[in-house]
Amino acid sequence: MGNQFTPLDWVIVAAYILAVSTIGSLFYRKRSSAADYFLAGRGMKVIPVAISLVAADLSAITYMGVPAWGYQHDLELYLSVIVLLLIVPIVMYLFMPFYSRFKLYTGYEYLERRFDLKTRLVASSLFLLIRGSHVAIVIYAPSTVLSLLTGIPLWGCVFLIGAFTTFYTTLGGMKAVIWTDVMQFTVLVAGICTVLGLSLTRIPGGIHTVYHVASAAGRLRMFNFSLNPRELTSVGAMVLGGGTLVLSTMGTDQAYLQRYFATKSLKDGRKSVLLDALIVIPVDGLLFLLGTVLFVFYRFYPSHLAGLTNVDDILPFFVVRELGGVFSGLVIASIFAVSMAVMSAGINSLTTVTTVDFYQRLIRHNDPKANLVLVGRLGTLGWGTVATVAALFANRLGSLANAFNLINSFLGGPILGIFLLGMLSRKARANGTVLAGAAGLIAVWLASWKTPVSFYYLSFIGLLATLTVGYLASLIGTPPDPIQLRGLVHGLDCVEPPVASVIEARLPLAEEA
Repeated sequence: MGNQFTPLDWVIVAAYILAVSTIGSLFYRKRSSAADYFLAGRGMKVIPVAISLVAADLSAITYMGVPAWGYQHDLELYLSVIVLLLIVPIVMYLFMPFYSRFKLYTGYEYLERRFDLKTRLVASSLFLLIRGSHVAIVIYAPSTVLSLLTGIPLWGCVFLIGAFTTFYTTLGGMKAVIWTDVMQFTVLVAGICTVLGLSLTRIPGGIHTVYHVASAAGRLRMFNFSLNPRELTSVGAMVLGGGTLVLSTMGTDQAYLQRYFATKSLKDGRKSVLLDALIVIPVDGLLFLLGTVLFVFYRFYPSHLAGLTNVDDILPFFVVRELGGVFSGLVIASIFAVSMAVMSAGINSLTTVTTVDFYQRLIRHNDPKANLVLVGRLGTLGWGTVATVAALFANRLGSLANAFNLINSFLGGPILGIFLLGMLSRKARANGTVLAGAAGLIAVWLASWKTPVSFYYLSFIGLLATLTVGYLASLIGTPPDPIQLRGLVHGLDCVEPPVASVIEARLPLAEEA
């Protein structure tokens, strides 16, 4: 598969990368406020935020990994996407009202208001581990493709993607992230539809043949009702484990929360989340379908697989070998599109958490004179560099389709449990909640080490352990004063003016810098 790039392919990909970098850098403002840089001035409209939410995780991991999974397996993994329909209402009506009540920069500020500083820092640190790993995988995936196609060393390809994305994200901040996400999502959808349409024309009988051949081979099976906990894609694993992963990401992950905070109101934020789900489900469905179509194509032409060394590369392999011409350049550009979108969103959220939750809170304790935008730009450069270097080691995480889920399954459940204890329990206290999070992490580690259970269940195990230990710990000692919990716990939402002032006194809001 090596050295398949033509001069035209190079022109298309290079022009695309330069265009995105240029557009992103146009949002640079020398005198940006903290709200402008980190939250796009809290004035973004519903549709661009919704598309940016889709782009937050729809990287080359998805674009290449999902068709590769569909090519090798069936549609059972797609249930982990459909479960969004169950999760979105919880995010809209449980999590988002808490976040909208205060002008937050990070979701972890809520945890300090509800509990204390150490709870906030624990959750922030876990987020840095999850999202930092995710960004590294996002850079690695397209780099392997470019390296195989061009013969450029992997480290050179990693540097190319990392450097350009870090450049425009550093200059433009959140507005650059959201608007380049919109552009790159458009390229992504165009790439998917192009490959799907052209691949069907190369199969005798088109979609009818695909249906009959795939059905006979069991590739259209979507539900696995096995009770065996080892089954990766059983309904139980997809709903319990997959649902926990999705709720943890959409409800507590700063890369998502930061987009909610960028909207004008709670109503707009809710619309963005709902529209996100309505876009993700069909787009992922097309990617799974594309994998099935490629399976049927190579059933007809098995000799065309000669030269494929890694099944994760089946999509670019097909595009370059079977389509060629201008289409290969466009599709490879679309792989770069989604990867750069996710990387920019990831390092922006990592920088926001580092700047607000650590630098401002610990070093310049809520100092309104602190130059948060300068620190944010330096932080973006730093995180971009760290993620680019870490990408060189991302190949140790297995198949692309589940690489991020594997990491998130260890940490997502305990983080989600910490937030739920704060939002749902009037008795939960800081020390017991941090202890519960630690218990959740230990439970996940023991389950992964001592049992053959599917990793999708690990997040649910971590959540269950965190909630159980947190509840038991809340039975010991004196519960918090209900007056101080108003507006911070579900069922205590009515905040009278005197109580509001008490809450503000506990933790001043981050000032515009």
